[in-house]
Amino acid sequence: MMLVKTLMITNPPTVSVSSKLLEAFKKVNEKGIGRVIVEDNEIRGIISTRDLLNYVVERCEKGCDRGDIFALVDKDVKYVMTPNPVYVYENDDVLDALTLMVARNFGSLPVVNEMKKVTGIVTEREMLLIFQDLDQLFSVKKFMTKRVTSVYEDVSVFDATKLMIKRGFRRLPVINESGEVVGIITAADSLKLLTKTILKNEPEMFFNKKVKEVATNEIYSIDPEKSINEAAATMLMKKIGSLLILDSKNRPLGIITERDLIIALHYQLHLKTS
Repeated sequence: MMLVKTLMITNPPTVSVSSKLLEAFKKVNEKGIGRVIVEDNEIRGIISTRDLLNYVVERCEKGCDRGDIFALVDKDVKYVMTPNPVYVYENDDVLDALTLMVARNFGSLPVVNEMKKVTGIVTEREMLLIFQDLDQLFSVKKFMTKRVTSVYEDVSVFDATKLMIKRGFRRLPVINESGEVVGIITAADSLKLLTKTILKNEPEMFFNKKVKEVATNEIYSIDPEKSINEAAATMLMKKIGSLLILDSKNRPLGIITERDLIIALHYQLHLKTS
């Protein structure tokens, strides 16, 4: 049995219940986790990248000026956090934590000790480490998503962010007029830009930027015949959350994400135990 504490990220970013949202924005990307745990002697809530983006996008549909932005981040974190989040204990079985993440569609789980004090967090990325000890049974094409939602490079970051929130995506391939992939924009990219906008109090930085100004131009792809183990290893090595499947003209045929891979992992581990 592998214990959760062997995989978890220790000392995750935290804020108190009385903290302002500005502090959550500053801390959410610490350690690349994209989440902040809210605690007050014990765990009270969790705030994700999606929560923060959704909070601002909903309220700035018709634009936000400097005063609006200041008022938004001067609110208490309790207005945005998911209260009483599901958590796991340090000595829980990793397989139980994985099952919980897959069944409840969680991207992460806070980890507590016997005193219910937060000691870590486990995310989909840490779960991918388990693949290195498994046989190569399945190909990428079995678990990849074949219908890829993409965004044109001249679309605004605000509109791309709205699309990600609406569809529940964490990333969008960026295409040119010919339909060729020229980059990828993630929710984390949007949040970094939004945080910079907030800290500099320059709303136009977020609301006027085009996707091509923010997207990552480095494109990582994989052959659909390769194993999911290789996909997991590549994501871990490159510290990325997805790999694209492209045709000969660089047009998207599919995408495989960390979420797809932990579903595949759960499937393979249960085959092994049954």
